Amino acid sequence: MAKYKIITRWTGYSEIEVEADTKENACEIVHLAEHDPNNEKSTGNGLSYGYEDETILKVEELVS
Repeated sequence: MAKYKIITRWTGYSEIEVEADTKENACEIVHLAEHDPNNEKSTGNGLSYGYEDETILKVEELVS
């Protein structure tokens, strides 16, 4: 039996909490990455949804 490494990608999600005066200002804070990373949750890091449309990009056989 052989061993393989499978490389995939998927659509994920993030939830970021920021304080801002307006929606536009909140979007700008996130776009410029000026938010506290401790206030961000993303798929694979505590959220129970995401990982949609997973696609296999590459399959490599591992040689012992």
